[in-house]
Amino acid sequence: MFRHLILSFVLLTNASFVQNAGLSSSGFYFTHQPLANTSTQNASLHSSGFDSTYKLTLRNAVQDKNFYLLSLFQGHPEVRKLLRENQALKKLSNDKVQALRMAANCDDVGCLDRLFRFSDPAIEMVASELRALGKHPEFRKLVLKEMRPSGAFIKYSRQSDSEMFIAAWKDAANGMNRLLRVYGLGKDPFYKNIDRVSFDVSSEEYRKLLKAKLAEIKLAKDPLFFEPTLNFALKLLEANRRDEAGRYEPLEEGENKTAQQELKNIRWNDYPYSFILVLGSGPQDSARLSRSAAKRADQAAQLYLGQSAPLIILSGGHVHPMQTPFNEAIEMKKYLMEQFKIPEKSILIDPYARHTTTNFRNAARLAFRYGIPTDLKALVTSSEDHIAVTTKEGFRIRCSTELGYFPMEFITRISPVAAEFKPSVASLFFDANDPLDP
Repeated sequence: MFRHLILSFVLLTNASFVQNAGLSSSGFYFTHQPLANTSTQNASLHSSGFDSTYKLTLRNAVQDKNFYLLSLFQGHPEVRKLLRENQALKKLSNDKVQALRMAANCDDVGCLDRLFRFSDPAIEMVASELRALGKHPEFRKLVLKEMRPSGAFIKYSRQSDSEMFIAAWKDAANGMNRLLRVYGLGKDPFYKNIDRVSFDVSSEEYRKLLKAKLAEIKLAKDPLFFEPTLNFALKLLEANRRDEAGRYEPLEEGENKTAQQELKNIRWNDYPYSFILVLGSGPQDSARLSRSAAKRADQAAQLYLGQSAPLIILSGGHVHPMQTPFNEAIEMKKYLMEQFKIPEKSILIDPYARHTTTNFRNAARLAFRYGIPTDLKALVTSSEDHIAVTTKEGFRIRCSTELGYFPMEFITRISPVAAEFKPSVASLFFDANDPLDP
């Protein structure tokens, strides 16, 4: 144990690498003022509308994470009834049902895209109808009981109920269109080397596959206006074996069950940090675990055994190489349990993150949803160059560009391979821009 304490001390206190200037953020407004005190963070949390007792209902995890608003529409009978009875939305629904019938005769993916895509005028028309419907008691109840407390729409928490509906609808519509563009037309996603379509979209093989997927779509008698396009978009993901967003749900009943149940027994004030986050690193070959990921896990083990925190969060999905069967977080978890005998009750995993930005974001989500104290600082460990990148202004800019916010209240480097940070509640926002990890 003394050796572990010495190693932890070295990891955390190399003075030549300590930096006094961290990065900071206050939600979605991108200010650069450092977090003043715990009450500031608590005020931000309370004003967001998020309720930590709210339980996300993930009946179809891939759909629900990408399009939680649409899942809420489907799951509330009174809201569904009002949407079906709206004449403008009913006409759009009829048009999309007709498009589904016509799709069987398409000879190329461009034809399918034209039939199912939501045009800009159609998106604006729906927004206008939702603005009016948003004043209805059933819709207002949906906002108060589901949308605001879920945290999934926290980006729009300062907007009115109607404006929240409109913003969330536009996100969903653009997300469906993006799936059509990337996995239908074969256009490059932002990270094309790991997220691109799995087939040659001009091939006869792919056309036959999509025709088979179209034949599987079964709509309700009176489908909602978005359901034909939604179903086709999800079939595109299915055809490309892109179920990463929901592959391990519900985590609380699987990989995270033991640790999540143990959280209530942790005496958080006995530790300087709430958890140790390990940033994933996938191999570039067929290996189960990369050398860099193993080294990062080694560092986390020493910090944990040195009593720096009661909990380790391992973050990383199925990323490198593209369509790998191995999951970074799960492989690191196996490694820690086998090599260091760290108990499963002390390890949470985020098996979804595909980038450094979402390593932090997804860890923050676990902290807020599982009730891990977010007024305590957390630790992050990775390679020396990786930690250097995450504690520079360029990383804040990258997060702002890719996520729309900074997923931490601040981050400060404290050693060559470690930094301390506080998660931001802004991280709860579901992002339809990233369908493999929204």
